[in-house]
Amino acid sequence: MISTTWSKCPWLSSGVGTPIHHSREESHPRIKGPRSLDDRIAIVGAGPSGLHMAYELKKRGYSNIVVFEKRGEVGGKTYSRFYRNVWENFGAAVIGETYDRTVKLMETFNVGFEVLPQGESSTWLNNNNFVPTIQASPVPLPRLREALERYIALHRCFFDEYEGELMPRPSKDVLYKIRGTVDDFLERFNLTDARPIFYNALSFNAYGLLNETSAIYGLLFLTPATVLSLFKPEKGLFRLEGGWQNLCREMARRINVDIRLNVDILRIVRRKNVRIDYKNRISNELLTDNFDFLILSPSMNSLFDVVDFNVHELRIFTQLRHSFYVKSLINSMAPGKRSLAPIDLFPYKLEQAEYTVFRSYNSHQVENNVTGIDYQQGRRENTDPDGWMYESVLYSHTGKANPWDKQVDEYIQNQIFQHLRDFNKVNPRIVEQVKWNFYFPNYPPGVATALWDIIDMQGRYNTWYIGASVSFDYIEGVIEYNHLLLRLFQ
Repeated sequence: MISTTWSKCPWLSSGVGTPIHHSREESHPRIKGPRSLDDRIAIVGAGPSGLHMAYELKKRGYSNIVVFEKRGEVGGKTYSRFYRNVWENFGAAVIGETYDRTVKLMETFNVGFEVLPQGESSTWLNNNNFVPTIQASPVPLPRLREALERYIALHRCFFDEYEGELMPRPSKDVLYKIRGTVDDFLERFNLTDARPIFYNALSFNAYGLLNETSAIYGLLFLTPATVLSLFKPEKGLFRLEGGWQNLCREMARRINVDIRLNVDILRIVRRKNVRIDYKNRISNELLTDNFDFLILSPSMNSLFDVVDFNVHELRIFTQLRHSFYVKSLINSMAPGKRSLAPIDLFPYKLEQAEYTVFRSYNSHQVENNVTGIDYQQGRRENTDPDGWMYESVLYSHTGKANPWDKQVDEYIQNQIFQHLRDFNKVNPRIVEQVKWNFYFPNYPPGVATALWDIIDMQGRYNTWYIGASVSFDYIEGVIEYNHLLLRLFQ
Protein backbone atom coordinates (compact mmCIF):
# COMPACT_ATOMS: atom_id res chain seq x y z
CA MET A 1 0.00 0.00 0.00
CA ILE A 2 1.03 3.60 -0.60
CA SER A 3 1.46 5.51 2.63
CA THR A 4 -1.04 8.32 3.12
CA THR A 5 1.02 10.08 5.77
CA TRP A 6 2.41 13.46 4.83
CA SER A 7 3.42 16.74 6.35
CA LYS A 8 2.56 20.34 5.61
CA CYS A 9 5.68 21.19 3.69
CA PRO A 10 6.51 24.88 3.40
CA TRP A 11 10.20 23.95 3.22
CA LEU A 12 9.95 20.90 0.99
CA SER A 13 12.67 21.22 -1.62
CA SER A 14 11.30 22.08 -5.03
CA GLY A 15 14.02 20.11 -6.74
CA VAL A 16 15.81 23.28 -7.75
CA GLY A 17 17.06 24.26 -4.33
CA THR A 18 14.34 26.71 -3.30
CA PRO A 19 11.51 26.32 -0.81
CA ILE A 20 7.86 26.00 -1.83
CA HIS A 21 5.68 28.73 -0.40
CA HIS A 22 2.39 27.02 0.35
CA SER A 23 0.08 29.93 -0.28
CA ARG A 24 -2.99 30.21 -2.48
CA GLU A 25 -6.34 31.90 -2.51
CA GLU A 26 -8.47 30.34 0.20
CA SER A 27 -11.45 29.99 -2.12
CA HIS A 28 -12.67 30.85 -5.58
CA PRO A 29 -14.36 34.22 -6.04
CA ARG A 30 -18.14 34.50 -6.01
CA ILE A 31 -19.73 34.69 -9.45
CA LYS A 32 -22.80 36.24 -11.03
CA GLY A 33 -25.61 34.20 -12.55
CA PRO A 34 -29.33 34.33 -13.40
CA ARG A 35 -30.99 37.26 -11.64
CA SER A 36 -34.22 35.51 -10.68
CA LEU A 37 -35.96 32.15 -10.77
CA ASP A 38 -38.15 33.55 -13.56
CA ASP A 39 -35.20 34.13 -15.92
CA ARG A 40 -35.30 32.33 -19.26
CA ILE A 41 -32.07 30.34 -19.43
CA ALA A 42 -30.56 28.96 -22.66
CA ILE A 43 -28.14 26.05 -22.42
CA VAL A 44 -26.19 25.18 -25.55
CA GLY A 45 -25.36 21.47 -25.75
CA ALA A 46 -27.24 18.40 -24.49
CA GLY A 47 -24.20 16.38 -23.45
CA PRO A 48 -23.48 15.42 -19.83
CA SER A 49 -22.45 18.94 -18.85
CA GLY A 50 -25.44 20.74 -20.35
CA LEU A 51 -28.03 18.21 -19.17
CA HIS A 52 -26.56 18.06 -15.69
CA MET A 53 -26.62 21.85 -15.40
CA ALA A 54 -30.26 21.89 -16.53
CA TYR A 55 -31.05 19.24 -13.90
CA GLU A 56 -29.31 21.15 -11.11
CA LEU A 57 -30.92 24.47 -12.04
CA LYS A 58 -34.33 22.83 -12.20
CA LYS A 59 -33.81 21.45 -8.67
CA ARG A 60 -33.04 24.98 -7.51
CA GLY A 61 -36.32 26.35 -8.83
CA TYR A 62 -35.38 27.60 -12.32
CA SER A 63 -38.16 26.28 -14.53
CA ASN A 64 -37.79 28.30 -17.74
CA ILE A 65 -34.88 26.43 -19.33
CA VAL A 66 -34.28 25.60 -22.99
CA VAL A 67 -31.49 23.24 -24.10
CA PHE A 68 -30.27 23.46 -27.71
CA GLU A 69 -28.62 20.41 -29.29
CA LYS A 70 -27.19 20.08 -32.79
CA ARG A 71 -27.56 16.33 -33.02
CA GLY A 72 -30.81 14.40 -33.17
CA GLU A 73 -30.28 12.87 -29.74
CA VAL A 74 -28.89 13.82 -26.35
CA GLY A 75 -25.69 12.53 -24.84
CA GLY A 76 -22.77 14.23 -26.58
CA LYS A 77 -19.61 12.19 -26.04
CA THR A 78 -21.49 9.49 -24.13
CA TYR A 79 -22.78 8.08 -27.43
CA SER A 80 -23.50 4.35 -27.03
CA ARG A 81 -24.88 1.67 -29.34
CA PHE A 82 -26.41 -1.69 -28.45
CA TYR A 83 -24.86 -4.17 -30.85
CA ARG A 84 -24.76 -7.96 -30.74
CA ASN A 85 -26.16 -8.07 -27.20
CA VAL A 86 -23.69 -5.64 -25.61
CA TRP A 87 -23.41 -1.87 -25.28
CA GLU A 88 -20.60 -0.34 -27.29
CA ASN A 89 -19.43 2.99 -25.83
CA PHE A 90 -18.03 5.30 -28.49
CA GLY A 91 -17.22 8.06 -26.00
CA ALA A 92 -17.11 7.77 -22.22
CA ALA A 93 -16.07 4.22 -21.38
CA VAL A 94 -14.91 3.83 -17.77
CA ILE A 95 -15.77 5.06 -14.32
CA GLY A 96 -13.17 5.79 -11.68
CA GLU A 97 -13.44 5.01 -7.99
CA THR A 98 -13.40 8.74 -7.24
CA TYR A 99 -16.37 9.53 -9.55
CA ASP A 100 -18.68 10.30 -6.64
CA ARG A 101 -20.89 12.80 -8.49
CA THR A 102 -21.37 10.46 -11.44
CA VAL A 103 -22.32 7.56 -9.18
CA LYS A 104 -24.85 9.76 -7.40
CA LEU A 105 -26.43 10.63 -10.76
CA MET A 106 -26.70 6.95 -11.62
CA GLU A 107 -28.40 6.25 -8.32
CA THR A 108 -30.75 9.21 -8.75
CA PHE A 109 -31.87 8.25 -12.24
CA ASN A 110 -31.79 4.50 -11.59
CA VAL A 111 -31.42 3.33 -15.18
CA GLY A 112 -30.47 -0.22 -14.33
CA PHE A 113 -26.73 0.26 -14.54
CA GLU A 114 -24.38 -2.26 -13.05
CA VAL A 115 -20.90 -1.04 -12.14
CA LEU A 116 -18.30 -3.80 -12.44
CA PRO A 117 -14.49 -3.93 -12.28
CA GLN A 118 -12.89 -2.92 -15.55
CA GLY A 119 -10.95 -6.17 -15.80
CA GLU A 120 -7.43 -7.01 -16.88
CA SER A 121 -5.67 -5.65 -19.95
CA SER A 122 -2.58 -6.54 -21.93
CA THR A 123 0.14 -4.24 -23.22
CA TRP A 124 1.78 -5.12 -26.51
CA LEU A 125 5.51 -4.43 -26.70
CA ASN A 126 5.49 -4.91 -30.47
CA ASN A 127 3.29 -6.72 -32.98
CA ASN A 128 4.22 -10.12 -31.58
CA ASN A 129 4.85 -9.83 -27.84
CA PHE A 130 2.64 -8.74 -24.98
CA VAL A 131 2.62 -8.70 -21.19
CA PRO A 132 -0.14 -8.11 -18.63
CA THR A 133 -0.42 -4.33 -18.29
CA ILE A 134 0.29 -4.55 -14.59
CA GLN A 135 3.73 -5.92 -15.54
CA ALA A 136 4.39 -3.49 -18.37
CA SER A 137 5.88 -0.67 -16.32
CA PRO A 138 9.63 -0.25 -16.89
CA VAL A 139 9.85 1.00 -13.28
CA PRO A 140 9.98 -1.61 -10.48
CA LEU A 141 6.95 -1.47 -8.21
CA PRO A 142 8.81 -0.31 -5.05
CA ARG A 143 10.30 2.66 -6.93
CA LEU A 144 6.93 3.45 -8.49
CA ARG A 145 5.23 3.47 -5.10
CA GLU A 146 7.93 5.64 -3.57
CA ALA A 147 7.67 8.17 -6.41
CA LEU A 148 3.89 8.29 -6.06
CA GLU A 149 4.15 8.85 -2.30
CA ARG A 150 6.36 11.86 -3.01
CA TYR A 151 3.95 13.04 -5.71
CA ILE A 152 1.00 12.85 -3.31
CA ALA A 153 2.94 14.82 -0.68
CA LEU A 154 3.91 17.42 -3.28
CA HIS A 155 0.34 17.72 -4.59
CA ARG A 156 -0.99 18.27 -1.08
CA CYS A 157 1.79 20.71 -0.36
CA PHE A 158 0.97 22.75 -3.46
CA PHE A 159 -2.81 22.72 -3.18
CA ASP A 160 -3.73 21.40 0.29
CA GLU A 161 -7.20 19.76 0.42
CA TYR A 162 -9.87 21.29 -1.79
CA GLU A 163 -13.39 20.51 -2.89
CA GLY A 164 -14.39 19.98 -6.48
CA GLU A 165 -12.68 19.71 -9.85
CA LEU A 166 -10.53 22.84 -9.81
CA MET A 167 -8.40 23.89 -6.88
CA PRO A 168 -8.43 27.59 -5.90
CA ARG A 169 -5.91 29.68 -7.84
CA PRO A 170 -2.42 28.69 -6.66
CA SER A 171 0.19 31.23 -5.62
CA LYS A 172 2.58 32.61 -8.23
CA ASP A 173 5.31 30.54 -6.62
CA VAL A 174 3.38 27.31 -7.10
CA LEU A 175 2.32 28.26 -10.63
CA TYR A 176 5.96 28.79 -11.49
CA LYS A 177 6.93 25.40 -10.12
CA ILE A 178 4.20 23.54 -12.04
CA ARG A 179 5.01 25.31 -15.31
CA GLY A 180 5.64 23.42 -18.52
CA THR A 181 4.54 19.98 -19.61
CA VAL A 182 3.86 16.88 -17.53
CA ASP A 183 7.33 15.59 -18.43
CA ASP A 184 8.87 18.91 -17.36
CA PHE A 185 7.10 18.68 -14.00
CA LEU A 186 8.13 15.07 -13.37
CA GLU A 187 11.76 15.79 -14.22
CA ARG A 188 11.84 19.00 -12.17
CA PHE A 189 10.81 17.16 -9.01
CA ASN A 190 12.66 13.91 -9.68
CA LEU A 191 9.38 12.03 -10.19
CA THR A 192 10.16 10.32 -13.48
CA ASP A 193 9.61 6.93 -11.81
CA ALA A 194 5.92 7.93 -11.65
CA ARG A 195 5.80 8.49 -15.40
CA PRO A 196 4.08 5.17 -16.26
CA ILE A 197 1.05 6.16 -14.16
CA PHE A 198 0.77 9.55 -15.87
CA TYR A 199 1.25 7.93 -19.26
CA ASN A 200 -1.52 5.39 -18.71
CA ALA A 201 -3.89 7.97 -17.21
CA LEU A 202 -3.37 10.70 -19.81
CA SER A 203 -1.93 9.36 -23.06
CA PHE A 204 -4.07 6.20 -23.15
CA ASN A 205 -7.16 8.36 -22.70
CA ALA A 206 -6.12 10.54 -25.67
CA TYR A 207 -5.18 13.44 -23.39
CA GLY A 208 -1.92 13.99 -25.23
CA LEU A 209 1.65 12.82 -24.85
CA LEU A 210 3.44 13.80 -21.66
CA ASN A 211 5.90 16.02 -23.50
CA GLU A 212 3.09 18.20 -24.85
CA THR A 213 0.27 18.24 -22.25
CA SER A 214 0.40 21.00 -19.63
CA ALA A 215 1.42 19.79 -16.18
CA ILE A 216 -1.71 21.30 -14.62
CA TYR A 217 -3.91 18.73 -16.40
CA GLY A 218 -1.92 15.88 -14.90
CA LEU A 219 -2.28 17.49 -11.45
CA LEU A 220 -6.02 17.99 -11.97
CA PHE A 221 -6.65 14.43 -13.17
CA LEU A 222 -4.30 12.53 -10.87
CA THR A 223 -5.35 13.80 -7.47
CA PRO A 224 -4.03 12.03 -4.34
CA ALA A 225 -7.34 10.15 -4.02
CA THR A 226 -7.15 8.97 -7.63
CA VAL A 227 -3.55 7.80 -7.27
CA LEU A 228 -4.37 5.88 -4.10
CA SER A 229 -7.31 4.17 -5.82
CA LEU A 230 -4.99 2.74 -8.49
CA PHE A 231 -3.40 0.47 -5.91
CA LYS A 232 -6.64 -1.11 -4.77
CA PRO A 233 -7.64 -4.54 -6.14
CA GLU A 234 -9.85 -3.02 -8.86
CA LYS A 235 -7.07 -0.50 -9.71
CA GLY A 236 -9.57 2.34 -9.40
CA LEU A 237 -11.31 1.59 -12.69
CA PHE A 238 -14.75 0.18 -13.36
CA ARG A 239 -16.97 -0.32 -16.38
CA LEU A 240 -20.59 0.56 -16.77
CA GLU A 241 -22.85 -2.25 -17.94
CA GLY A 242 -25.72 -0.46 -19.61
CA GLY A 243 -24.42 2.18 -22.03
CA TRP A 244 -23.29 5.61 -20.88
CA GLN A 245 -25.71 7.44 -23.17
CA ASN A 246 -28.66 5.91 -21.33
CA LEU A 247 -27.78 8.04 -18.31
CA CYS A 248 -28.15 11.17 -20.44
CA ARG A 249 -31.33 9.88 -22.05
CA GLU A 250 -32.91 9.24 -18.67
CA MET A 251 -31.84 12.66 -17.38
CA ALA A 252 -33.39 14.29 -20.43
CA ARG A 253 -36.62 12.32 -19.97
CA ARG A 254 -37.05 13.11 -16.31
CA ILE A 255 -35.87 16.70 -15.83
CA ASN A 256 -38.78 17.99 -17.91
CA VAL A 257 -37.17 20.93 -19.68
CA ASP A 258 -37.51 22.08 -23.28
CA ILE A 259 -34.81 20.22 -25.26
CA ARG A 260 -34.63 21.26 -28.89
CA LEU A 261 -32.82 18.71 -31.05
CA ASN A 262 -31.50 19.04 -34.62
CA VAL A 263 -30.69 22.70 -34.14
CA ASP A 264 -28.05 24.69 -36.01
CA ILE A 265 -27.33 27.83 -34.02
CA LEU A 266 -26.50 30.59 -36.46
CA ARG A 267 -25.76 33.47 -34.10
CA ILE A 268 -25.86 34.34 -30.41
CA VAL A 269 -25.96 38.04 -29.57
CA ARG A 270 -25.76 39.27 -25.98
CA ARG A 271 -26.97 42.78 -25.25
CA LYS A 272 -29.56 43.51 -22.57
CA ASN A 273 -30.80 40.00 -23.20
CA VAL A 274 -29.55 37.00 -25.17
CA ARG A 275 -30.81 36.54 -28.70
CA ILE A 276 -30.33 33.16 -30.37
CA ASP A 277 -30.89 32.80 -34.11
CA TYR A 278 -31.11 29.18 -35.19
CA LYS A 279 -32.31 26.82 -37.89
CA ASN A 280 -34.19 23.56 -37.51
CA ARG A 281 -32.10 21.04 -39.42
CA ILE A 282 -35.16 18.95 -40.34
CA SER A 283 -37.55 21.65 -41.57
CA ASN A 284 -34.88 24.30 -42.41
CA GLU A 285 -37.12 26.79 -40.61
CA LEU A 286 -35.28 29.91 -39.38
CA LEU A 287 -36.15 30.86 -35.81
CA THR A 288 -35.21 33.39 -33.14
CA ASP A 289 -35.63 33.20 -29.38
CA ASN A 290 -34.70 35.53 -26.54
CA PHE A 291 -33.33 34.68 -23.10
CA ASP A 292 -32.12 36.33 -19.93
CA PHE A 293 -29.04 34.17 -19.33
CA LEU A 294 -26.75 31.97 -21.44
CA ILE A 295 -24.84 28.78 -20.57
CA LEU A 296 -22.35 27.43 -23.11
CA SER A 297 -21.16 23.83 -22.88
CA PRO A 298 -19.43 23.08 -26.24
CA SER A 299 -15.72 23.72 -26.54
CA MET A 300 -15.39 27.49 -26.56
CA ASN A 301 -13.06 27.46 -29.58
CA SER A 302 -15.83 25.77 -31.59
CA LEU A 303 -18.10 28.79 -31.10
CA PHE A 304 -16.07 31.67 -32.55
CA ASP A 305 -18.35 31.97 -35.62
CA VAL A 306 -21.50 31.76 -33.51
CA VAL A 307 -21.13 33.67 -30.24
CA ASP A 308 -20.36 37.39 -30.05
CA PHE A 309 -17.35 36.83 -27.77
CA ASN A 310 -15.74 40.07 -26.64
CA VAL A 311 -12.03 40.89 -26.47
CA HIS A 312 -11.70 39.61 -22.90
CA GLU A 313 -13.27 36.26 -23.77
CA LEU A 314 -11.34 35.90 -27.01
CA ARG A 315 -8.04 36.64 -25.28
CA ILE A 316 -8.63 33.51 -23.19
CA PHE A 317 -10.47 31.17 -25.55
CA THR A 318 -8.29 31.68 -28.65
CA GLN A 319 -5.45 30.01 -26.76
CA LEU A 320 -7.34 26.72 -26.59
CA ARG A 321 -6.08 23.80 -28.61
CA HIS A 322 -7.65 20.39 -29.17
CA SER A 323 -7.24 17.03 -30.83
CA PHE A 324 -9.55 14.58 -32.58
CA TYR A 325 -10.58 11.15 -31.35
CA VAL A 326 -11.80 8.34 -33.59
CA LYS A 327 -13.43 5.08 -32.48
CA SER A 328 -14.08 2.32 -34.98
CA LEU A 329 -16.31 -0.68 -34.30
CA ILE A 330 -15.05 -3.49 -36.53
CA ASN A 331 -16.24 -7.03 -37.14
CA SER A 332 -13.71 -9.69 -38.14
CA MET A 333 -13.49 -13.44 -37.99
CA ALA A 334 -12.41 -14.60 -34.53
CA PRO A 335 -9.89 -14.91 -33.10
CA GLY A 336 -6.87 -13.71 -35.11
CA LYS A 337 -3.78 -12.89 -33.08
CA ARG A 338 -4.78 -12.15 -29.48
CA SER A 339 -3.30 -11.56 -26.06
CA LEU A 340 -4.80 -13.13 -22.93
CA ALA A 341 -7.13 -10.21 -22.14
CA PRO A 342 -9.90 -8.51 -24.19
CA ILE A 343 -8.52 -5.01 -23.55
CA ASP A 344 -5.28 -4.26 -25.40
CA LEU A 345 -2.92 -1.27 -25.27
CA PHE A 346 -0.36 -0.48 -27.96
CA PRO A 347 2.07 2.12 -26.55
CA TYR A 348 4.65 1.53 -29.27
CA LYS A 349 2.04 2.58 -31.84
CA LEU A 350 0.76 5.59 -29.88
CA GLU A 351 4.09 7.39 -30.25
CA GLN A 352 4.80 6.28 -33.82
CA ALA A 353 2.36 8.46 -35.74
CA GLU A 354 -1.06 10.06 -35.58
CA TYR A 355 -4.15 7.87 -35.79
CA THR A 356 -2.37 4.58 -35.22
CA VAL A 357 -4.48 2.19 -33.13
CA PHE A 358 -3.48 2.65 -29.49
CA ARG A 359 -6.26 0.69 -27.76
CA SER A 360 -8.71 -2.08 -28.58
CA TYR A 361 -11.69 -3.22 -26.54
CA ASN A 362 -13.67 -6.42 -27.11
CA SER A 363 -16.91 -5.52 -25.30
CA HIS A 364 -18.56 -8.94 -25.53
CA GLN A 365 -15.59 -10.73 -24.01
CA VAL A 366 -15.18 -8.07 -21.32
CA GLU A 367 -18.86 -8.30 -20.37
CA ASN A 368 -18.70 -12.10 -20.21
CA ASN A 369 -15.36 -12.17 -18.39
CA VAL A 370 -13.65 -14.22 -21.08
CA THR A 371 -9.88 -14.13 -20.53
CA GLY A 372 -6.79 -16.33 -20.67
CA ILE A 373 -6.47 -19.18 -23.14
CA ASP A 374 -10.25 -19.23 -23.70
CA TYR A 375 -10.03 -15.68 -25.03
CA GLN A 376 -6.76 -16.08 -26.90
CA GLN A 377 -7.92 -19.18 -28.79
CA GLY A 378 -11.51 -18.03 -29.34
CA ARG A 379 -13.20 -20.79 -27.36
CA ARG A 380 -16.12 -18.65 -26.16
CA GLU A 381 -17.04 -16.33 -28.98
CA ASN A 382 -20.07 -14.16 -29.67
CA THR A 383 -21.67 -16.46 -32.25
CA ASP A 384 -24.32 -15.12 -34.62
CA PRO A 385 -27.50 -17.15 -35.39
CA ASP A 386 -25.97 -18.13 -38.74
CA GLY A 387 -23.11 -19.83 -36.90
CA TRP A 388 -20.40 -17.34 -37.85
CA MET A 389 -18.01 -16.41 -35.03
CA TYR A 390 -17.28 -12.73 -35.47
CA GLU A 391 -15.49 -10.60 -32.96
CA SER A 392 -16.71 -7.02 -32.62
CA VAL A 393 -13.94 -4.76 -31.34
CA LEU A 394 -13.71 -1.03 -30.69
CA TYR A 395 -10.43 0.43 -31.92
CA SER A 396 -9.26 3.86 -30.70
CA HIS A 397 -7.12 6.37 -32.56
CA THR A 398 -6.25 10.01 -31.95
CA GLY A 399 -4.55 12.81 -33.85
CA LYS A 400 -4.44 16.54 -34.56
CA ALA A 401 -5.17 16.50 -38.29
CA ASN A 402 -8.81 16.95 -39.29
CA PRO A 403 -10.23 13.41 -39.77
CA TRP A 404 -12.95 14.70 -42.10
CA ASP A 405 -10.32 15.85 -44.58
CA LYS A 406 -10.34 13.37 -47.46
CA GLN A 407 -6.62 12.63 -47.37
CA VAL A 408 -6.55 12.36 -43.58
CA ASP A 409 -9.57 10.06 -43.62
CA GLU A 410 -7.88 7.82 -46.18
CA TYR A 411 -4.77 7.74 -43.99
CA ILE A 412 -6.86 6.77 -40.93
CA GLN A 413 -8.53 3.90 -42.77
CA ASN A 414 -5.13 2.68 -43.98
CA GLN A 415 -3.82 2.75 -40.40
CA ILE A 416 -6.80 0.72 -39.18
CA PHE A 417 -6.54 -1.96 -41.82
CA GLN A 418 -2.78 -2.19 -41.44
CA HIS A 419 -3.32 -2.85 -37.74
CA LEU A 420 -5.89 -5.53 -38.56
CA ARG A 421 -3.43 -7.21 -40.94
CA ASP A 422 -0.71 -7.04 -38.29
CA PHE A 423 -2.98 -9.01 -35.96
CA ASN A 424 -4.29 -11.51 -38.51
CA LYS A 425 -7.86 -10.23 -38.53
CA VAL A 426 -9.76 -11.91 -41.38
CA ASN A 427 -12.64 -10.35 -43.37
CA PRO A 428 -12.73 -7.11 -41.39
CA ARG A 429 -15.71 -4.79 -41.84
CA ILE A 430 -16.29 -1.40 -40.25
CA VAL A 431 -19.69 -1.45 -38.54
CA GLU A 432 -19.54 2.16 -37.38
CA GLN A 433 -16.90 4.83 -37.04
CA VAL A 434 -17.35 7.89 -34.84
CA LYS A 435 -15.12 10.95 -35.10
CA TRP A 436 -15.06 13.35 -32.17
CA ASN A 437 -14.16 16.95 -32.94
CA PHE A 438 -12.71 19.28 -30.29
CA TYR A 439 -11.61 16.38 -28.10
CA PHE A 440 -9.66 17.30 -24.96
CA PRO A 441 -9.76 21.07 -25.44
CA ASN A 442 -6.85 22.31 -23.36
CA TYR A 443 -4.45 25.15 -22.76
CA PRO A 444 -0.79 24.76 -23.71
CA PRO A 445 2.05 25.19 -21.22
CA GLY A 446 2.46 28.84 -20.34
CA VAL A 447 -1.21 29.78 -20.31
CA ALA A 448 -2.64 27.25 -17.84
CA THR A 449 -3.76 30.13 -15.59
CA ALA A 450 -6.61 30.50 -18.09
CA LEU A 451 -8.61 27.95 -16.07
CA TRP A 452 -8.74 30.37 -13.14
CA ASP A 453 -9.16 33.41 -15.39
CA ILE A 454 -12.35 31.78 -16.69
CA ILE A 455 -13.64 31.35 -13.13
CA ASP A 456 -13.07 35.08 -12.59
CA MET A 457 -15.04 35.78 -15.79
CA GLN A 458 -18.01 33.50 -15.04
CA GLY A 459 -21.30 35.43 -15.17
CA ARG A 460 -19.66 38.75 -15.98
CA TYR A 461 -21.07 38.79 -19.52
CA ASN A 462 -24.43 37.23 -18.66
CA THR A 463 -22.85 33.87 -19.51
CA TRP A 464 -21.57 30.76 -17.79
CA TYR A 465 -18.97 28.65 -19.55
CA ILE A 466 -19.13 24.94 -18.69
CA GLY A 467 -17.99 21.66 -20.21
CA ALA A 468 -14.67 20.13 -21.16
CA SER A 469 -12.90 23.27 -22.41
CA VAL A 470 -13.08 25.04 -19.04
CA SER A 471 -12.43 22.00 -16.83
CA PHE A 472 -11.25 18.56 -17.97
CA ASP A 473 -12.66 16.31 -20.67
CA TYR A 474 -14.21 13.50 -18.64
CA ILE A 475 -17.68 13.05 -17.22
CA GLU A 476 -16.85 13.47 -13.54
CA GLY A 477 -14.78 16.55 -14.34
CA VAL A 478 -17.57 18.44 -16.10
CA ILE A 479 -20.15 17.45 -13.47
CA GLU A 480 -17.87 18.55 -10.63
CA TYR A 481 -17.27 21.85 -12.42
CA ASN A 482 -21.02 22.49 -12.60
CA HIS A 483 -21.26 21.98 -8.85
CA LEU A 484 -18.36 24.38 -8.36
CA LEU A 485 -20.15 27.12 -10.31
CA LEU A 486 -23.38 26.58 -8.43
CA ARG A 487 -21.55 26.82 -5.07
CA LEU A 488 -19.83 30.02 -6.15
CA PHE A 489 -23.11 31.49 -7.39
CA GLN A 490 -25.02 30.73 -4.19
